[in-house]
Amino acid sequence: MQINVGCFYFIKDLFFDIIDDPELMKNKENGNKRPCYYCFKSKEYNNIIWFIPVSTKIDKYQKIYDYKIRKQIKLGKKPSIDTIV
Repeated sequence: MQINVGCFYFIKDLFFDIIDDPELMKNKENGNKRPCYYCFKSKEYNNIIWFIPVSTKIDKYQKIYDYKIRKQIKLGKKPSIDTIV
């Protein structure tokens, strides 16, 4: 498969069946709620291509982001979130 960096992709359910990782975002190929991924190359490693999920549900992810910030402050940590942008 030719992968074009700078493009958006939908990943088939088969990938998630083969790579059975509970930490990965769940796929919903047979519905209209399938996540879309943006593709780009690693700056450090030429042979790594990143697929980052994107969403239009800003309010949903803002709540998750805010919760993580509050939790870190409560634990006395300097708040830093690098999983949601």
